[in-house]
Amino acid sequence: MPTDLLYQSLKTYFDNGGGRCYLTGVEQLEKLVPSLDDITLMVQAGSSLDNFKSAVAKLCKPGATYFALYDGPQTEMSGTKEVSDATKNYDTNPYAAVYYPWLKTDQVTDIPPSAAVAGVYCAVDRQRGVWKAPANVELKGGVTPKYKISDMVNGECNVPTEGGKSINVIREFRGTGPLIWGARTLESNKDTWRYVPVRRLFNAAEKDIRHAMSIALFEPNSHPTWERTRSAIDIYLYGLWQQGALLGSTPEEAYFVQIGKGVTMTETDIKQGKMIVRVGLAAVRPAEFIILQLTQDVVPA
Repeated sequence: MPTDLLYQSLKTYFDNGGGRCYLTGVEQLEKLVPSLDDITLMVQAGSSLDNFKSAVAKLCKPGATYFALYDGPQTEMSGTKEVSDATKNYDTNPYAAVYYPWLKTDQVTDIPPSAAVAGVYCAVDRQRGVWKAPANVELKGGVTPKYKISDMVNGECNVPTEGGKSINVIREFRGTGPLIWGARTLESNKDTWRYVPVRRLFNAAEKDIRHAMSIALFEPNSHPTWERTRSAIDIYLYGLWQQGALLGSTPEEAYFVQIGKGVTMTETDIKQGKMIVRVGLAAVRPAEFIILQLTQDVVPA
């Protein structure tokens, strides 16, 4: 990556709330990322799309807790064909999202958007939590979208193409700065993983629950251990529900934790040292469309 592009990417990342991060060549991602236990985001930041896409395919998958941010196309998209052609460059993946267009300042053009958006992710995570969509948030640092996005292009980007691949746009409106105007993953044709905050909430919960379950390592695989584990997970999930991350007016509606012989484990599982926990979450989804209905009563003269 050119030095000036790396500098601009880092600057927009920190300008928009980014915190501690790691820099590495994209060819080193597959080796480096699994060796570090505090990485949650992988950011393209102007690096080679093909190399980054290859790393994402291997790392951002079920069982892992990583989420990838892609840069959208550098060229202007003005209609359905351009959007359709652009989405073909990305693999269908619920663990990734694309942002378009590239950014500019008065002095510099062609700043990759993914780094600035990653900074917003960090800021929103700190202020609200991973369950809050990192959208309708203004980009800082003097950046603006390289191209003005029309309602038509925004609509085309928001409609899942074949394979469920949407593109999140960055827009400017009268009286506002540049806003991130989308929160969809690259598998937005399926309700379950359509939204970035839902996928990232489950990523975070999976990672935190694994840590909570570590209290059971090398303990007897029996009811007292199961109950301590269930209690630790329940406390964690109750905290999420209290913060508004889960849907439901009661904890029972928001989540469940199941563990036990004949419930999640067989006798064979127990003899093999397997302790299996089943967790369900009712995730809150973002209000992507606000519908306003107006009526007017016509009073006879």
